[in-house]
Amino acid sequence: MEIENELEKLPDDFLWCRKAKYEVQAERACYELDSSHSLLDGFEEKAFVIDGVEKSFAVKSGFNVLEQNSWTTSPDRPYVLTGTVGERWPVKPSNMTAYDVDPDTIGIEPTTISTKDPSEQEFMVAKLIPVGETFKIIPSWAFSSDGKIDESQAMIANSESSMVSHEEGDYVVAKHIPGLPEYMELPEEVRNTKETAKLYSPRVINGSVMKTTYDCAATKKEIVEKYQSNTTGAK
Repeated sequence: MEIENELEKLPDDFLWCRKAKYEVQAERACYELDSSHSLLDGFEEKAFVIDGVEKSFAVKSGFNVLEQNSWTTSPDRPYVLTGTVGERWPVKPSNMTAYDVDPDTIGIEPTTISTKDPSEQEFMVAKLIPVGETFKIIPSWAFSSDGKIDESQAMIANSESSMVSHEEGDYVVAKHIPGLPEYMELPEEVRNTKETAKLYSPRVINGSVMKTTYDCAATKKEIVEKYQSNTTGAK
């Protein structure tokens, strides 16, 4: 299906958006423990099975004040970012492609990095969840190997326990998958599966930071050109 048709059928309460230009703090918060690397202050030891072998890693845990979920770093999500209002969350190396930095240069000490220019960012779809309504997201990392869900890692739009204002409401942001319903339109039993979470990469963006961290003012022409370049493999 052509992207022009996708644009036309997007519901009126959905927005096309992409990351804006802003700065965050980045740090490596997971490393393997061996004879050359001991456990440093602020880290805890945790075992992971890598290629069938159990290995010990130094990891960090924390709580995201915007998404109201707990997190722990892992070999798959070794970096921690600190956002514009002090929120902290772990990310995969692949997530770092949105930032103007080589992930291999990020060390244990926090360093300032910035997002790439919006023209280089992937388009996502966003929907406002008005204050008074809630929407729960189960991210892919909340699923254990046996399929169980760690509810402490769920992301809640407009959580009553949030310490930051939601303004008019939080946003659910997810990938647009051509020919499929938007993530926010899926039944809960379909949304809350690991396969769906990996496919759509959903997230909750607090209403108080949406306008400074996401660009929702792209023209139809920009969206079409970017989408077409992505589908042909252009960078």
